[in-house]
Amino acid sequence: MKESLFSLRRFIKLIFIGLLVLMLVAIVRNSVYISQGNQQIQTKQLQTLTKLLISQAALSASDFLVTEDQEKLRYLANQLARDTLVSDATVYDNSGVKIASSTNAKTVRESLGMDTPLGSEGIGKQQLVEPIFSQDAIIGYVRITFEKGRVTAFSDHHYRNSDRAMFLMIMMSFLSGVLLTLVLRRK
Repeated sequence: MKESLFSLRRFIKLIFIGLLVLMLVAIVRNSVYISQGNQQIQTKQLQTLTKLLISQAALSASDFLVTEDQEKLRYLANQLARDTLVSDATVYDNSGVKIASSTNAKTVRESLGMDTPLGSEGIGKQQLVEPIFSQDAIIGYVRITFEKGRVTAFSDHHYRNSDRAMFLMIMMSFLSGVLLTLVLRRK
């Protein structure tokens, strides 16, 4: 007997193969979406952390600036710079004159890499400036330079590990499907 050009068995196999390809594409798209979501969460956490740190530094510097205690301001700047996430810290008065800085502090031009070709010195650094208030008046500014690489290193490592685990689970589910097909296949 001649087989017809249209076979129901072949049609069902073709549909199953199409569904498998669609599922694989959906899994890959979702894994990329999850990875991008992790990066967005990391960016928001970084912004929150740095804003919180600099606002707390400005609050701490307020009393010292009012009493003009340069020693305590210098101590505060050195305490901030001792943190692994912070490169340097500087306190300015309301006219922009430097009052105190950490021992390893660089000028704004140096930190931003304005004097280097293509601003290479400023790559990987984030500077935040927060006004220092006393009785609703700006009495100064605190500038903190963050090392972005250090800030994101821990979470980058965690996200890479979770991405690897997700990829491993995808591969295991694919291999499980292949093995299940081989075991249950009718001859």
